[in-house]
Amino acid sequence: MKRFRFFTFLIVILAFVASGLPAKAASDPAVHPEMIYFVMLDRFENGDPSNDQGGLTGPATTTGFQPSDPGFYHGGDIRGLINRIPYIKSLGFTAIWVTPVVRQLPVAEDGKSAAYHGYWGVGFDQVDPHLGTIADFKEFVSDAHSQQMKVILDIVVNHTANVIHYVQGGSYVGLADQPYKTVAGKTFDAVKLAGSSAFPALDQLSATRSFPKTPVIAPQLANIKSPAWLNNPLNYHNRGDVGASDESMQYGDFFGLDDLFTESPVVVKGWVDVFSNWITQTGIDGFRIDSSRHVNKEFWKVFLPAMRKAAFSQGKDSFPMWGEVYDTDPHNTSYWVKNASFNEVLDFPIQAAMVGYINNFDTANLGAYFNTDDLYTTATTNANGLGTFLGNHDMGRIGSFIVARANDATVALKRDQLAHALLFTIRGVPIVYYGDEFGLTGGNDKEARQDLFSTGVLSWQSQYRIGGDFIDTASSFDTTNPLQGTIRTLTALRDKLPALANGSQRTDYADKGIFAFSRFDRATHQEVLVALNAYSAGSVATFTNNSSNASWILQSGHGNASVKSGKTTLTLPSLSWAVFVANAPVKQAAKLSTVVTKVLPDLMDSTQLEIDATAKGSPFVDVAFMYRIAGGAWQSLGVDSSPTSSPDPKASGLYRVFPLVSTFPKKSVIQLKTIATDSYGVTATSSIKIFINK
Repeated sequence: MKRFRFFTFLIVILAFVASGLPAKAASDPAVHPEMIYFVMLDRFENGDPSNDQGGLTGPATTTGFQPSDPGFYHGGDIRGLINRIPYIKSLGFTAIWVTPVVRQLPVAEDGKSAAYHGYWGVGFDQVDPHLGTIADFKEFVSDAHSQQMKVILDIVVNHTANVIHYVQGGSYVGLADQPYKTVAGKTFDAVKLAGSSAFPALDQLSATRSFPKTPVIAPQLANIKSPAWLNNPLNYHNRGDVGASDESMQYGDFFGLDDLFTESPVVVKGWVDVFSNWITQTGIDGFRIDSSRHVNKEFWKVFLPAMRKAAFSQGKDSFPMWGEVYDTDPHNTSYWVKNASFNEVLDFPIQAAMVGYINNFDTANLGAYFNTDDLYTTATTNANGLGTFLGNHDMGRIGSFIVARANDATVALKRDQLAHALLFTIRGVPIVYYGDEFGLTGGNDKEARQDLFSTGVLSWQSQYRIGGDFIDTASSFDTTNPLQGTIRTLTALRDKLPALANGSQRTDYADKGIFAFSRFDRATHQEVLVALNAYSAGSVATFTNNSSNASWILQSGHGNASVKSGKTTLTLPSLSWAVFVANAPVKQAAKLSTVVTKVLPDLMDSTQLEIDATAKGSPFVDVAFMYRIAGGAWQSLGVDSSPTSSPDPKASGLYRVFPLVSTFPKKSVIQLKTIATDSYGVTATSSIKIFINK
């Protein structure tokens, strides 16, 4: 979500070559080489039928277990996942993301659906008995580690299951209409006091006087949550359901789920304790954090560093936490990196661009999209840490998007393979949704959460599968699919070529169905060329890129890359992809130069600046952006390694960062410089550019 604040500033150029200034910026952000397999536990494998009903007795409306209904528990569990770790490893993945394992409210109040998905938590310090025990989960983590695989646990801090109801009904009431009040009737601004010691303590709040809605909890549910502080209705927002406003997205109950008062220090401490314990007691390696944008940024500024501290105490130098920010505007997703201490978020915007390319040959949008990667560049983050994916448990599978456009089985398979090739070669951390390797299709939400073990859902037994036959009542694990081979090829390729995980990326060509881009390996000084053709016919593209005087060696896929007169010509069959490596390294720069060219407000979000620079002398350089308050120490704004690409020469070849205006004190003189460094260590430092933030 955008935040706007207007400001004025004056630009002055200081014609001074910064000799003697530091040659290096801050260290690079953490690199996450993971390739993640995302599992919905209840639908993956049933390893222990004795826990199918979660220790409960009675009908499905009590136990939640009804394997013929897509909206109920089907029997998948932690034991089944343990049994299938070797299978996931055989596909080449290095990490497993599992849906929440905490104890759930088994069935919705209306009895029409169950908590099989894991997002209706009530016991956050326990494992749901439908899935197994805490001992099972610890065994899973240990077994994964023994097979050199990491575990990413899905967690929820925004809400619990729907236990609280309101005397006044569920419609949202805004902060301006009915502000919060202490028990003495004094109003307080929860937004301004978020995370502050001045926030009213629990003994200053009243369920009947402090909130716009009076919370009501059924007696049999009064103590269903754990830890015990979660049972206190004073720890919730109590404003009704999410509505149309941005405010309600943070203060309202999402689909009726009880929205926690994350501005309160009680809630902050409670969640820090709960999830620190999950890290220290189970050995997990990271989080995927549900509904992140529905929680105030002040909460994240405390919670996320606390989780990194807990992980560090266990010897983990890196603990990635991918925030779910369900938005297709990179200005909005990057907001949570800049303002809320996230180092990683899920890249929903690129998902839309990738599907647009695969289905509609939209090369222009895909090629231009990567220019927005600069929005994520800070002193500790960049776009390489983003979680990338083709589909998921909410929006639906990549297979469903493809079959909606391709009614030919051969074409559908090739498009699916092409989509995965794109996913594994672009920047970011690739995430594959369980079952996509079996060509599953279906719809969105619960229709995208099919069983891999023998299913009792009749419609799933006869559902179309890309590259495969109807499953009937067989287990998917007893079948094979060409997509499994494609994924194995791509995971092996990404493992073989480190540039695909952490190299800089730049677009070389994006037209006529062909998308070609380069990744650069700093260690070998070699360029990797990736080319994809989304057309249903063979295509040819000719362009100049940085290794066009070398020869290209095919590493994987199908196609040809030839060099003549300093230009590369690609020839790609229909619906194909190819990855090449230059047969010679890029030469060391004889001399580099860099210039800070612009400092101006970001036209899309005036809470941040756009700072532009150019660099010459080598095709692949890292450009570190540095600033200082006059007379102070130099500090990093981030390192950009991927210049912009545009048909407009004035907009192409720029290195950029977008720091928050609040980074710089008001009424201060700010000095800026850039340091360009090639892969051999040759450096150049720009003249200083000054701006005065008024």
